[in-house]
Amino acid sequence: MSGRTFTKLHRELLVALELARTRLAIAIASEAKSTPPGRLEYYLETADRARRFRKKLRGLNIDSMQGHQEWTLVLESLRRIPTQGEAIELSRMLRDIVGRLE
Repeated sequence: MSGRTFTKLHRELLVALELARTRLAIAIASEAKSTPPGRLEYYLETADRARRFRKKLRGLNIDSMQGHQEWTLVLESLRRIPTQGEAIELSRMLRDIVGRLE
């Protein structure tokens, strides 16, 4: 992976992950009053896992991402997360995506 390709992919992954996390936060807020405490905790843990992974991703360099063909697939998956949806659906999708590379 060239330096330029890495920089572009890295930046796009960071942006897509933050957008997905924001979408989940909006869904959580809109459903908070009617969500059982256990499920709310699940949603918040998912958002926190995404935040921690984003922080880890920011620190990766080109050598860390070499050999990870999965990065492009993860980016595509993040882009497929709907702009609106139920928190449970968004949470499951985001957990699956983050879980692939944690």
